[in-house]
Amino acid sequence: MKFSFKALAIAAFSIAAAGANAQSNVPSKMYAEIGYASIGIKGSDGTDSIKSRPGAFTGIFGYQVHPNIAVEGFLGLGGGKDGIDLNGAASGVDAKIESSYGFFVKPSVMVSDSVELFARGGILRTKISLSAGNISVSGSDTDVAYGVGLNYNLSKTSYIQGNWTSYYNQDGVKASGVALAYGMRF
Repeated sequence: MKFSFKALAIAAFSIAAAGANAQSNVPSKMYAEIGYASIGIKGSDGTDSIKSRPGAFTGIFGYQVHPNIAVEGFLGLGGGKDGIDLNGAASGVDAKIESSYGFFVKPSVMVSDSVELFARGGILRTKISLSAGNISVSGSDTDVAYGVGLNYNLSKTSYIQGNWTSYYNQDGVKASGVALAYGMRF
């Protein structure tokens, strides 16, 4: 059987086109998210308690290492300060999340074509400042962080997300909160 050059070229083009089409249907492995978190800070030393709810702008860059596991870099920057209540009364002192950064491992599962459930676990370093008038103090610490959330796909490349994350929990001080985010796969 004899093949012509034209038939061979058509066959090669068809195979290449089919491969390119299959490649375009493979979901992207990289993604980025931007969002806003309302972070509740609570503390107690047994007799006194404090509460505050400052905000933070959040950003995540992730890479899908497996269809159900991703690794993520996290960055949070101050998105507003909030007054501290001491034993339920205003104290005149404000709290602000200056920065938070770290990484997460994120297992996930698709429960429908549009909805993905996930958990996150990792390490974050967070810097918080307290201020009253012209006086300001700040401190930072590192702790294990974890959370759960849900992505709702708007398209193959974009989604919205709601999550709850525990950012810090040591020495009677807890920082956790809810966030809304927009994500893009590329």
